[in-house]
Amino acid sequence: MPSKVSCLYLLTVVCWASALWYLSISRPTSTYVGHMSVSIRKTVKPQKNITFTNIRTRPLNPHAFEFVINEPKKCESITPFLVILISTTHKEFDARQAIRETWGDESTFGEIRILTIFLLGRNTDNVLNQMVEQESQIFHDIVVEDFIDSYHNLTLKTMMGMRWVATFCPKAQYVMKTDSDIFVNMDNLIYKLLKPNTKPRRRYFTGYVINGGPIRDMRSKWYMPRDLYPDSKYPPFCSGTGYVFSADVAELIYKTSLHTRLLHLEDVYVGLCLRKLGIHPYQNSGFNHWKMAYSLCRYRRVITVHQISPEEMHRIWNDMSSKKHLRC
Repeated sequence: MPSKVSCLYLLTVVCWASALWYLSISRPTSTYVGHMSVSIRKTVKPQKNITFTNIRTRPLNPHAFEFVINEPKKCESITPFLVILISTTHKEFDARQAIRETWGDESTFGEIRILTIFLLGRNTDNVLNQMVEQESQIFHDIVVEDFIDSYHNLTLKTMMGMRWVATFCPKAQYVMKTDSDIFVNMDNLIYKLLKPNTKPRRRYFTGYVINGGPIRDMRSKWYMPRDLYPDSKYPPFCSGTGYVFSADVAELIYKTSLHTRLLHLEDVYVGLCLRKLGIHPYQNSGFNHWKMAYSLCRYRRVITVHQISPEEMHRIWNDMSSKKHLRC
């Protein structure tokens, strides 16, 4: 007999079928072009149950958004070892489902508790918003704030994730931020990098560290105008395709962002916040921010691989899972 979730899922797919004919899969990368999109900002009274201490001055960059879909009780009964924050868009249901069924499956590691959270803003198409709301009711792993979900608002999306961890899951040990076209080798992430049996780190941040400067060519997808960032070099930052940090850093970054001028390059912006905090990101060659042809032995050596389709994700996961007994 099919499970309740399967039935709900099939019913939802039928309900959505008429809306899906015009959807096309599009995939933003970790960095993006030009100026930030205009976002919907409301005059919002601070939620009474959410406070961040030691903020004594008027914010330069107030994160004045409300949660429109939230999972505030996800950490009430558990203390996760790892929270995975996945930046995604409304049209990427197949990618989210592939992650739920492969490396993002929260039950894979038994007593090592993993939480998977998908991050979105609000779409200008209300049909897509309704579809995500229905998806949320089934899987309870989606968080949405009321800024416009656009290619240029990824920084807001990441700050939302930091805010969520700091507010609703502050006792987690580690956090990973990644994208929905990333394959994550969870065995390497859990056992080789984070090591559950060791003392948890503090003020820890790691990924593929980039040392570079702003590109002033307006034709570049990473163009940074001089009036927005006048310096000739960026601080060291980790590629937004995947980075890992101790959970205490989530609140530190979020609080720092309130007093840091917003930039549209999400990974660069996080690097700016880290510099203000005096936290230096550690280089880890296991984080790849490019696509890599699949081979069992090659993928056993990495933590992340970029530009993986939902179909590839299933194929890679199934192959690696079935060949754990083979040596390289």
